[in-house]
Amino acid sequence: MTMQPPSQDDANQRQYYRLPRDYRIEVREVALPLPKEPLMRTTCCDISRGGVCVESPVHVEVNTQLIVNVHIPFLNKFSPSFFKVYENDADQYFQAIGEVAWVRPGGSGYTLGINFVNADESLSAALGKLIDNAVGGQHNRA
Repeated sequence: MTMQPPSQDDANQRQYYRLPRDYRIEVREVALPLPKEPLMRTTCCDISRGGVCVESPVHVEVNTQLIVNVHIPFLNKFSPSFFKVYENDADQYFQAIGEVAWVRPGGSGYTLGINFVNADESLSAALGKLIDNAVGGQHNRA
């Protein structure tokens, strides 16, 4: 089953602001044993504290559970934790378990909307602060 992306009315109900960025992303299916190779390596269209939109070269079914690793340089800079590590800013990742919410054909493949269903709270807080900082501290939703 293919679901359409959210309508404009649905967009008004969103909890988090979407930040358009082309961060590198690696996605694996949640399966045992864990796959050695990722399902895809791509870039995201936008990201929020609640999910990510990605361009995918492969079709992925709605409700598929995914391990999502988003490369976000300087993410630790926004961490609320007491101990922050800055020596390796180039290799910082936001990691989460996500679920495909919608799929639509486009370009040379598909566009996927992935909701984060399980992520480390300090990483989520850091991502939220990064996004707030990027939009000038506004608290817009999208």
